[in-house]
Amino acid sequence: MDIFSLTHASTSSAPMKILSPERILLVDDDDLHRTCLKEFLENRGYVCVEAINGVKGLDVVRQESVSIIITDNKMPEMDGLTFIEQVKHEFPNEILPIFLMTAELSNPVRLRAFKNGVYRVFEKPLDFQELCHAVDWVAKFDLHPPLATKSSAS
Repeated sequence: MDIFSLTHASTSSAPMKILSPERILLVDDDDLHRTCLKEFLENRGYVCVEAINGVKGLDVVRQESVSIIITDNKMPEMDGLTFIEQVKHEFPNEILPIFLMTAELSNPVRLRAFKNGVYRVFEKPLDFQELCHAVDWVAKFDLHPPLATKSSAS
Protein backbone atom coordinates (compact mmCIF):
# COMPACT_ATOMS: atom_id res chain seq x y z
CA MET A 1 0.00 0.00 0.00
CA ASP A 2 1.30 3.45 -0.93
CA ILE A 3 0.92 5.61 2.19
CA PHE A 4 1.02 8.78 0.12
CA SER A 5 -2.26 7.93 -1.60
CA LEU A 6 -4.24 7.63 1.63
CA THR A 7 -6.98 10.22 1.64
CA HIS A 8 -9.36 11.90 4.02
CA ALA A 9 -12.49 9.77 4.51
CA SER A 10 -14.26 10.61 1.28
CA THR A 11 -15.41 8.97 -1.91
CA SER A 12 -12.83 10.86 -3.97
CA SER A 13 -9.56 9.13 -4.80
CA ALA A 14 -7.69 12.46 -4.88
CA PRO A 15 -6.06 13.77 -1.69
CA MET A 16 -8.01 16.43 0.16
CA LYS A 17 -6.91 19.89 -0.92
CA ILE A 18 -6.53 22.55 1.73
CA LEU A 19 -7.89 25.93 0.60
CA SER A 20 -5.29 27.99 2.43
CA PRO A 21 -2.42 25.67 3.30
CA GLU A 22 -1.36 25.43 6.89
CA ARG A 23 2.38 25.78 7.57
CA ILE A 24 3.35 22.75 9.60
CA LEU A 25 6.63 22.54 11.49
CA LEU A 26 7.94 18.96 11.61
CA VAL A 27 10.53 18.39 14.35
CA ASP A 28 12.19 14.97 14.26
CA ASP A 29 15.80 13.79 14.28
CA ASP A 30 14.95 10.74 12.14
CA ASP A 31 15.53 12.00 8.58
CA LEU A 32 13.61 9.18 6.93
CA HIS A 33 10.59 9.52 9.22
CA ARG A 34 10.54 13.33 8.91
CA THR A 35 10.86 13.20 5.11
CA CYS A 36 8.15 10.57 4.79
CA LEU A 37 5.78 12.57 7.00
CA LYS A 38 6.58 15.75 5.06
CA GLU A 39 5.80 14.12 1.72
CA PHE A 40 2.61 12.62 3.09
CA LEU A 41 1.36 15.98 4.40
CA GLU A 42 2.48 17.96 1.34
CA ASN A 43 0.62 15.53 -0.92
CA ARG A 44 -2.48 16.50 1.07
CA GLY A 45 -1.91 20.22 0.38
CA TYR A 46 0.01 21.34 3.48
CA VAL A 47 3.24 23.33 3.49
CA CYS A 48 5.92 21.82 5.73
CA VAL A 49 9.11 23.17 7.24
CA GLU A 50 11.56 20.90 9.01
CA ALA A 51 13.86 20.89 12.02
CA ILE A 52 16.12 18.09 13.27
CA ASN A 53 15.65 18.75 17.00
CA GLY A 54 14.02 21.09 19.49
CA VAL A 55 16.81 23.68 19.32
CA LYS A 56 16.44 23.97 15.54
CA GLY A 57 12.65 23.88 15.94
CA LEU A 58 12.79 26.92 18.23
CA ASP A 59 14.87 28.75 15.63
CA VAL A 60 12.15 28.07 13.04
CA VAL A 61 9.33 29.18 15.37
CA ARG A 62 11.19 32.39 16.17
CA GLN A 63 11.85 33.22 12.50
CA GLU A 64 8.88 31.86 10.55
CA SER A 65 5.13 31.77 10.81
CA VAL A 66 3.78 28.28 11.55
CA SER A 67 0.25 27.21 12.35
CA ILE A 68 0.76 23.59 13.50
CA ILE A 69 3.68 21.77 15.13
CA ILE A 70 4.29 18.04 14.95
CA THR A 71 7.26 16.95 17.06
CA ASP A 72 8.97 13.76 18.08
CA ASN A 73 9.80 13.47 21.76
CA LYS A 74 13.16 11.72 21.96
CA MET A 75 15.77 13.82 20.13
CA PRO A 76 19.32 15.00 20.82
CA GLU A 77 20.08 18.50 22.16
CA MET A 78 16.45 19.22 23.13
CA ASP A 79 13.64 16.69 23.39
CA GLY A 80 10.12 17.32 22.17
CA LEU A 81 8.54 18.03 25.54
CA THR A 82 11.21 20.57 26.45
CA PHE A 83 10.78 22.13 23.00
CA ILE A 84 7.01 22.41 23.56
CA GLU A 85 7.57 23.99 26.99
CA GLN A 86 9.95 26.54 25.44
CA VAL A 87 7.44 27.42 22.71
CA LYS A 88 4.71 27.90 25.32
CA HIS A 89 7.09 30.00 27.46
CA GLU A 90 8.16 32.26 24.59
CA PHE A 91 4.68 32.59 23.06
CA PRO A 92 2.33 32.32 26.08
CA ASN A 93 -0.64 34.02 24.41
CA GLU A 94 -0.59 32.00 21.19
CA ILE A 95 -3.01 29.20 20.43
CA LEU A 96 -0.93 26.68 18.54
CA PRO A 97 -1.98 23.11 17.80
CA ILE A 98 0.86 20.77 18.76
CA PHE A 99 1.02 17.03 18.20
CA LEU A 100 3.62 14.84 19.93
CA MET A 101 4.99 11.57 18.56
CA THR A 102 6.74 9.14 20.88
CA ALA A 103 7.89 5.54 20.97
CA GLU A 104 8.00 5.61 24.77
CA LEU A 105 4.47 6.50 25.77
CA SER A 106 3.95 6.56 29.52
CA ASN A 107 1.56 8.35 31.84
CA PRO A 108 4.20 10.94 32.87
CA VAL A 109 4.93 11.73 29.19
CA ARG A 110 1.24 11.98 28.35
CA LEU A 111 0.48 14.17 31.40
CA ARG A 112 3.43 16.49 30.75
CA ALA A 113 2.33 16.80 27.12
CA PHE A 114 -1.28 17.63 27.93
CA LYS A 115 -0.22 20.01 30.72
CA ASN A 116 1.65 21.96 28.04
CA GLY A 117 -1.28 22.12 25.63
CA VAL A 118 -0.49 19.22 23.29
CA TYR A 119 -3.62 18.40 21.30
CA ARG A 120 -2.81 14.74 20.81
CA VAL A 121 -0.04 12.24 21.54
CA PHE A 122 0.69 9.63 18.87
CA GLU A 123 2.51 6.45 19.69
CA LYS A 124 5.15 5.14 17.31
CA PRO A 125 5.12 3.31 15.04
CA LEU A 126 3.06 6.14 13.67
CA ASP A 127 -0.23 5.64 11.87
CA PHE A 128 0.15 8.33 9.19
CA GLN A 129 -3.53 8.30 8.32
CA GLU A 130 -4.56 8.82 11.96
CA LEU A 131 -2.16 11.75 12.33
CA CYS A 132 -3.34 13.26 9.07
CA HIS A 133 -6.99 13.08 10.16
CA ALA A 134 -6.06 14.96 13.35
CA VAL A 135 -4.21 17.62 11.32
CA ASP A 136 -7.13 17.85 8.88
CA TRP A 137 -9.54 18.40 11.78
CA VAL A 138 -7.45 21.27 13.17
CA ALA A 139 -7.04 22.81 9.70
CA LYS A 140 -10.74 22.41 8.89
CA PHE A 141 -11.91 24.39 11.87
CA ASP A 142 -9.03 26.87 11.61
CA LEU A 143 -9.46 27.97 15.21
CA HIS A 144 -5.91 29.21 15.39
CA PRO A 145 -4.07 32.02 13.63
CA PRO A 146 -0.50 31.21 12.57
CA LEU A 147 2.08 31.76 15.28
CA ALA A 148 3.45 35.27 14.78
CA THR A 149 7.17 35.56 15.08
CA LYS A 150 8.57 37.92 17.68
CA SER A 151 10.05 40.16 15.00
CA SER A 152 6.72 40.48 13.16
CA ALA A 153 4.80 41.08 16.39
CA SER A 154 6.76 44.28 17.08
